[in-house]
Amino acid sequence: MTTSKTPYGIRLIFRVMMRMVIAFLLSVPIIVLGAYLIFASSADTSNIPMWTGPATVITGLTLLIFGFYMTAVGAFPSPNLGQGEEVKIERHPTMKPAYARITISIPIFVATFILYGFTELAYVFPFVTFLIGLWFFFKGVMRYFRNLHITYMVTNIRAIYMYKFLYLHTNEIPIARIVQISEKRSMVEALSGRGTVVVSSGIGARMTINMEEIDNPGSVAEVLRSMLPNQGT
Repeated sequence: MTTSKTPYGIRLIFRVMMRMVIAFLLSVPIIVLGAYLIFASSADTSNIPMWTGPATVITGLTLLIFGFYMTAVGAFPSPNLGQGEEVKIERHPTMKPAYARITISIPIFVATFILYGFTELAYVFPFVTFLIGLWFFFKGVMRYFRNLHITYMVTNIRAIYMYKFLYLHTNEIPIARIVQISEKRSMVEALSGRGTVVVSSGIGARMTINMEEIDNPGSVAEVLRSMLPNQGT
């Protein structure tokens, strides 16, 4: 089966643009909140500290710039395939934990807005809930960007781990040298359809690839097992 004939440059530009849109959507709410805090703190009757608005805006802009950079770097490059080598599977760690943390932060931010705008409670209470929501939000965003830079590939010749951020780190194991394939799943991972596939060619970190937190790990393990020398094609 032949691969798509879409020029690599067009696919690369499209991939970078899509990832940057996500970074933009994640950062804009923080910047908007900072702008609102700047406006609200400038009122004569406001008890909001003046520094909260600029600090929030700077946080959002930093996240935006950092996200743009990481998504751009994460799109370059793909491993060069050898003669007759075909990609069977290409995966990133699942984004489900990242999405879950970001989702948890949303009702916390809503509660912060309600506590601030519609109650007589001291501002320390919405400030605490805001910090809690911000913690969940940043944990989710950082996990999302981290997972963008980790790529697991299985070809008909090798299994590849690749990490790209400021530097390129790869680890690969030829299919012919694989001696063990195993799967690991916690209870939460089993319920959410994710897990880890461990590929080993011996003892040691360089001889093991952990394909961590991937969706449907069973299918990845089966593809690897089907290509082992003692298995039928």
